[in-house]
Amino acid sequence: MATDATQDSSKAGLVVAAYGRRGMLETTGGITLPYVVRGRRLQVCCGDSVHWQAFSANDPVVVSGVLPRRNELSRQPARGSKAETIAANISHLVIVMAALPAPDLFITDRYLCAARLMGAQAAIAWNKADLAPLPGAELAVYAAIGYPLFPVSATTGAGLDALLTWLGQGIGLLAGQSGVGKSSLLNRLVPGSNTATGGLSAASDEGRHTTTASVMYTLASGGRLIDTPGVRDFVPAIPELRDIAHGFVEIGATGRNCRFADCSHLREPNCAVNAAVAKGRIDARRHESYRRLMNLAGQAADNVY
Repeated sequence: MATDATQDSSKAGLVVAAYGRRGMLETTGGITLPYVVRGRRLQVCCGDSVHWQAFSANDPVVVSGVLPRRNELSRQPARGSKAETIAANISHLVIVMAALPAPDLFITDRYLCAARLMGAQAAIAWNKADLAPLPGAELAVYAAIGYPLFPVSATTGAGLDALLTWLGQGIGLLAGQSGVGKSSLLNRLVPGSNTATGGLSAASDEGRHTTTASVMYTLASGGRLIDTPGVRDFVPAIPELRDIAHGFVEIGATGRNCRFADCSHLREPNCAVNAAVAKGRIDARRHESYRRLMNLAGQAADNVY
């Protein structure tokens, strides 16, 4: 006999935890249910709105379809296999950094590029600010091109109100290198999130995958926040190489003045971007970051095709 949940199955559920082919979804009535995915080709990620059905009171509901996504954050595996979608329908992306481990600004640039191409707002949260102040010399370039910087402390709570105000009622995502204190920051933003994660993984019978899953939490403001696993490296999946320039706000804007409409801003003559780099109007390290991402994305495309 079908459960009462079947009555809501024609309405979309919100995926709040994704563990491979299993996870948890939230119904329109606010009930959290474990799910399994029907069909090998169907890919479901945290933040998706999905169609689902319930067949038994004792079994997980079955996800049978995914509604069109507004956007998605995807990464390209190192060996050039199919891109992996991390989360969907994101409005705000927060890149968490700290003094230790040493910040990898190239990873930060890749997250910022992905956010811009997704149409999501992006900001940098400098965690453990009680132990090490915001490194103005290194991060000033981000403030100069319009990215908010939030010095925060998961220990003292400093700066968290400003970050929560910026997140508002949208769907935010925390990303960053392993070891920057993302879990501690999340637990301060969402008290009890450690307990909630354990409950979600147990209910979905996928507890062993907790550290590799994306999980969504509800903020006191009514917004949502997705936590993703820490990374050693991140390469966004960008199908068209020419789009990468638009992910770097200063390069995309300056590139409109290049001699050639299809200028890659690498070696072409009369390139306005290279001229701006030479004159110090575009940060040379950011341009190097752009160059590296162009090379990585090109290699990934060659491996796939």
